[in-house]
Amino acid sequence: MDYETSLSWRGPYWYAGRRPKRNSSGDAPEDLDVSLLSMFERQATPPTALPAAIVVDIAHIEDGKKQPFFDWLLPHIGNLPCDVPFYVLTDGDDELPDGLQATAIIDRVVPDDVLLMLICIHQRALMRSEEAQLRRKVFGRIPGFGTAPHHTGSSSLMVVGLSGRFLEWQDASDPKVEVVGAFDGKMAVEFMSMRAFDAVVIDAAFEDAIDYIRQIRRDARFAGLPVLAVCDDEEDTAMLFRNGASDVIVGENRKETLTRRMVSSIRFGKRRRLADRILAESQMWLRQQIADGGLASEYYSSYLKTCSDALAVRGLDLWEMRLQPEHFGIHASTPEELEEIYTTLLSIADATSRDEDLVCLVKGLGPVAVLKNEAGTVRLQKRINSILTHTVR
Repeated sequence: MDYETSLSWRGPYWYAGRRPKRNSSGDAPEDLDVSLLSMFERQATPPTALPAAIVVDIAHIEDGKKQPFFDWLLPHIGNLPCDVPFYVLTDGDDELPDGLQATAIIDRVVPDDVLLMLICIHQRALMRSEEAQLRRKVFGRIPGFGTAPHHTGSSSLMVVGLSGRFLEWQDASDPKVEVVGAFDGKMAVEFMSMRAFDAVVIDAAFEDAIDYIRQIRRDARFAGLPVLAVCDDEEDTAMLFRNGASDVIVGENRKETLTRRMVSSIRFGKRRRLADRILAESQMWLRQQIADGGLASEYYSSYLKTCSDALAVRGLDLWEMRLQPEHFGIHASTPEELEEIYTTLLSIADATSRDEDLVCLVKGLGPVAVLKNEAGTVRLQKRINSILTHTVR
């Protein structure tokens, strides 16, 4: 799993039954959290502050009120200015209402620390998806770039293991989703490198399941892929979650409930894959612009404005680093030397930054890095100083 240790943006939690734990003293204070059950009983409107996440444990909603509760809640979620992680906690016996577009439907036994980790992961994934949409809007479609095999193909589900329940997983999936089986983790990774998969089900004995999850998570291409692990013993769920399972399916599940959990995972996985593809293609295109003297300044200005406005909705700032040699105590004596330094700075920034950060050469400005948080600027500054100390100087 693409482990995250801090929230991308902070805010109150909207919760029903299960209130997520805080990550640090820097989180929004608990007294700003919104009890959705209390708001629902009063038919009130939640406060306007953007939540860090929305968590609903369906077991805490009275029978007969589940559909009315979600009929009340979903419009309020739809009125938020941007996407936030939305979780429904359940088990195999719960009946889930229609119309849920949850980020994930997860077994309620998920440990507190794993739930917080998932919130951090999904916050970043939502921002990456928005960044991909932003680049498509500003830069347009980018022709002539081949897509990596693990980004291409129709929506698919990978089932790993020899439980003999392959047909059950196929039956629980959307008919439009192709279901492919693999005997073990090694075979799964080989298949996943050849074409796109939007989610994985690990249906194997506990020790094997742990091993298969680790094999998948070790490959950076699949670090953020939704992985559902099947578990017969509830005592093993925490270990599966902590080894990288996005959800753990315990015991028997209603077919409708199981289908909704899988659909939720596949939907999110498909969104992640499309964002990965657009970001990878845009990075290749930006590198190509170097040969033409850099990205046109009007593209860059439009990107800064659009991205800054999008981040402001979440209460975040955009951090622009001008990667000029003099900022790092380096002076180029010839145009050739300057070009070499530019190449070095761009290479370091590209390797150090996240793939949703913009690293490029801009005509008239030189190399720049546009980052989504201040910590990224500090990390990049240190990395550049460290490498240049041993190379250029």
